[in-house]
This record gives sequence, structure tokens and C-alpha cells, in this order.
Amino acid sequence: MIEQPMQIGEMRSVRSMFDMAGKVALVTGGAGGIGRATAAGFAQNGAAVVLMDIPRAEDALRALCKDYEERFGCTCSYVTGDISSQDSVNEFIGTILERYGRLDMVHNNAGIAAWPDNADIECGPWKQMVDINFSGSFYVARTCGRVMKERGIKGSIVTTASISASVVNAGPGYSATKAGVKHMSAALAIEYAPYGIRFNTVSYGYICSGLHKAAGSEEAMAELYDAFRRKTPLGRMGTLQEVIGPVLYLASDLSSFQTGSDIVVDGGMGMDRLNG
Repeated sequence: MIEQPMQIGEMRSVRSMFDMAGKVALVTGGAGGIGRATAAGFAQNGAAVVLMDIPRAEDALRALCKDYEERFGCTCSYVTGDISSQDSVNEFIGTILERYGRLDMVHNNAGIAAWPDNADIECGPWKQMVDINFSGSFYVARTCGRVMKERGIKGSIVTTASISASVVNAGPGYSATKAGVKHMSAALAIEYAPYGIRFNTVSYGYICSGLHKAAGSEEAMAELYDAFRRKTPLGRMGTLQEVIGPVLYLASDLSSFQTGSDIVVDGGMGMDRLNG
């Protein structure tokens, strides 16, 4: 049977396709800059939001939930855990299901960087990046995919990758784990496509997110950020406001025919590198 083109009058409104009322959104790394921003975006679009981060971030998570409920009138709660442990992932996903009975959208965002990240990186920091950035992202993605499949939910899982997955602008640990995340997500997209569950990634460039605090002193940070600005054709770093759009788009019905893809949000830095 040949599909007939939809008439303009039959199309859903863009507003309705972007509406997230009645849906539950999970954001891992929810106490960090990018996680805080995208969680606020989900909240403003009507979703019930669950923030997830490590136990020592509990006070920050509690404060964020209170802030979002007061500002946006949403339902917001939090869970704590360790994404590098499959048992911990199972536990906090189970808690979410007990609270809400469903899970529709996930920003699989938790990740770390290490300094220095070069050929002399110690085994401990290397393993931690692999365990969190790569294995942890996989544990969250596959567990959420299974939950959606079991409940017949045509959900969306958006994983934070990096422009470092495509161009080598960082050390071997960060670059390798983010490249792995990008391909892992695409592979899961193929596996779960028959169930209407979508997996995509967002590759950010240099964002003022707080991830780079481990670089050292304020002076070191200033030098690092100045270098980032020089490397970006738009002449500046991205803001937290600018990380929200791609995630919400990929989580919403506006991207319902998009899976296994990667959206680059880098101020032109990656393309500039590829061009020489």
C-alpha cells in the first residue's frame, strides 16, 4: 500500500506535538548545569520531572525540585544513585515506576571529565570515565528502553554525547567514551525501532556548564574558556539556555521520525576543525 501524503489540514499543531503534559521525564546528572537546564525545559512543557544524581548532590536536587515546582507549577521529584552500577540503575528506575507508573522521556546526561586527560592519565580516572560516561550511559539507556518496551510506551531516550565524539578536541578518555556513547545509542535505536522507542544523541561543543571546574584555579579556568572561545567560529561558548532546545525537540513528538541520529550544537567548532 502506498502511503498518501498528509494534507495540511490533517496535521497536528506544533504546540500539541511539543506538549509534554501527562508524561514523565527523567534527567540524569540533574544537579549539573546541563541537567538543571533541560529539566527546567521539561517542567515548563508540562512534564512530571525526575532529577537523578549521586547521593552527595541530594541537597541540591531537593532545592531544585522545590524551585521548579514553585516557578513552573510542575510535579518534580528526585532519586539518587550511581549510573555506573546496573543494580543502582535498576533501583532508581524502579522507584520512578513506583511513583509514576510510567517513563516517557529520558535525558541520559550524567557524565564526567578528568584533568589531565592524556597518555599519562592514571588508571583510576580512566576507569571512572569509562564506567560513568560509557557503561553508565548504556545501563541507563537500555534499562529505560526495556521499561518502555514492557509498558508499550513509545518513548524517547536522548543521551548527551559531545563534539569530542566526532573530532579530537579532548583527551583519549573523554573522546573515546563519548564516541562510544554516540555509537551505542545508534545501535540501540536499531534494536528498539520496532517498538517505536527512539534513541538519539546531542553533541555539544564548549558549554558554560560547570563541567570544567576540575581544570583548577579561576585563572586556569579563565585561560581555558578563552581558548574555547577562540576555537569556536561564533566567538563564544554556549549557554545553558542553548542546551535545552535539541533535547526537548528529540524528546517530543516533533522528532517522531528521528532515531539513531546525533544533533551537533557546537557554535560551528566541529565543522571548522573538519575544514582545516
